[in-house]
Amino acid sequence: EPMIRRSLRIAAVWLAAAGALAPAAEASSVYAVGGLGEPSLEESARLRAMGGAGAGEYGPDRFSLVNPASMAGVRHLLLQGSILPTYRRVSSASQSESATETIVPAIRALVRLPGGVVLGAAYAVGTDGSFRVDRAENAGTPSSLRIDGTGGIQFIRLGVARDLNQVFRVGLEHEIVAGYYREEWTRTFSDPSLAVSRDTLEARYERLGRWRLGTQATLRGWTVGGVVETGRRLPLTYLQRAAGTTIEESAAPLRIPSGFAAGVTGPLGGRWRVAAQYRRANWRRSSLESDLVDFRALQRLSLGFERTGSEEPGARWRSRLPIRFGVSYLQWPDLLPVAGATGISGGTAGVNEWTVSLGTGVMTQDKGGSLDLSLEAGTRGNRDELGVNERYVRAAVTLQVSDDTWK
Repeated sequence: EPMIRRSLRIAAVWLAAAGALAPAAEASSVYAVGGLGEPSLEESARLRAMGGAGAGEYGPDRFSLVNPASMAGVRHLLLQGSILPTYRRVSSASQSESATETIVPAIRALVRLPGGVVLGAAYAVGTDGSFRVDRAENAGTPSSLRIDGTGGIQFIRLGVARDLNQVFRVGLEHEIVAGYYREEWTRTFSDPSLAVSRDTLEARYERLGRWRLGTQATLRGWTVGGVVETGRRLPLTYLQRAAGTTIEESAAPLRIPSGFAAGVTGPLGGRWRVAAQYRRANWRRSSLESDLVDFRALQRLSLGFERTGSEEPGARWRSRLPIRFGVSYLQWPDLLPVAGATGISGGTAGVNEWTVSLGTGVMTQDKGGSLDLSLEAGTRGNRDELGVNERYVRAAVTLQVSDDTWK
């Protein structure tokens, strides 16, 4: 079997198996490496606080990164960016360890042109697979091994949206699938006469695009939205570099699956609103050939509530602040080896994730810009089946600015 595939399996099994606690200290998730990385939610802090339910969102300052049709409500020019710091606590039967990280889940720019056409461009994180492994080895000459892994799937989205009338709107995005997976292996020997050994492993895929079609309909204050995503086959290339030698080989392709999302949002009475969404990506065994991970469909269920801020003159500042809270359930596509197994032939277990969220925000006087905050807490994995489980707290900050005077 080629050396590169064997090396990748060693790294992934070591992280996924029971007792792989120490390497999780700088990981995006203790479960991320055995598959394609930790699934990311690209939405802003406002929608994250509502469980990520954005397919039905619509308005001049409210739009969803999930549904391109929601762009149609933007009035003029709008820019939005988010930052997402995370704290994790990973536990096994014998010990626990914590980790922190910060990523930028999404950046977006929108502009409305004459004729009611809205153009949009966005960068979004699909999966995040950064990790670090430190371990001692005694086979042959004693040594210390460090594996630094980075990568994941990122999306570049170019879209257009338009209101068809007061009820219906439509949006279309061309989504370019970018990203990579890279490992740096550094081995330091106890014998000072032996030089430090460094190897690099990379998995690349061609940057190709797929289509995302979104629609929305609004009636009596309620909005229903839906999105359809096409699949895409991405040819894979593996590279190994060591001591001035480079080995390159083609592999079975990565198949980004088709999927869809459907959601609804509307008033509950008073200042309260509700939003719900179901999202699915049809991952399956044929998505990526591997002895370390099998795949099932990714599914995310989201439910959120929002009390909008009061606009009455003289209202207290606490009444002017919106209140948002939500809950979400995420079924990871990764089916990983059970605790103690060295491959999926010994059985697999899924990673299920529950998250509760809370948030608020402030809006500029022209109501075109905002600063939104959210706090999420959740758990994923099962210690009995996978050997470790993970708890996490995430804080999201989103800054949104617009030129509300541009015509």
